[in-house]
Amino acid sequence: MTIRASGYHAAFALLKGLGLLAALAAAAQAAYVPRTDAQLFADYVKAPAYTKYLSDAINGTEPPPLKAKCARLDIAALDPPLVLVKAEFAQIGNNYPISVGRWVARVTLNRCGTKVVRRMFIEADPQTGTIHSQALLPGEFAGNLQLEHDAPRIVLPPAMGAAKCNDWKSLWVLDTKLTRPSVAAGWSETWTMQACGRTVTADVIYTADSTGMNITAKNVKAH
Repeated sequence: MTIRASGYHAAFALLKGLGLLAALAAAAQAAYVPRTDAQLFADYVKAPAYTKYLSDAINGTEPPPLKAKCARLDIAALDPPLVLVKAEFAQIGNNYPISVGRWVARVTLNRCGTKVVRRMFIEADPQTGTIHSQALLPGEFAGNLQLEHDAPRIVLPPAMGAAKCNDWKSLWVLDTKLTRPSVAAGWSETWTMQACGRTVTADVIYTADSTGMNITAKNVKAH
């Protein structure tokens, strides 16, 4: 099966943001010296409160089949954020709440002795000065947010069929792993899923052409 990627969307469980205003006030303050939004954002994503927020968000959205085998993931390293919309900060006295910004946080974690990767889409809320996050596909998924929306639409239905599963609430993507390096012309991944308690794997191929990126799911098998 093949689908052509189109549209912008990030579809996974929404996790309400935690207000970081108070915790980040000291990092954001600039005594008598104006700070740029870029400088404030650099401090923001290095603050302990932000790291704790990511840890809580990731652990709170970990798929139940994985959580049952490892109760908690611990952050080992943070990659620089992939900025989609540059952050902007308001000024209220000596506090600098975030008002604009979208980015993807990529985090390496220790999962009970195994290194894993998780990603979160994060967006600033201008009304509250907080951030909200959505869990993205786990593992080495190499696509952008367009593919983040479209790839599951082509991979998950045959996975359900292979597992002979009709309960979509029992379907979880557990891992994505690169099998061919990501380049502009395309790449390939192996997805590991669980549907109705059965493990399902699929080879997912991305091929660029003049109109976009084609996604093909092959060798979809229940184990």
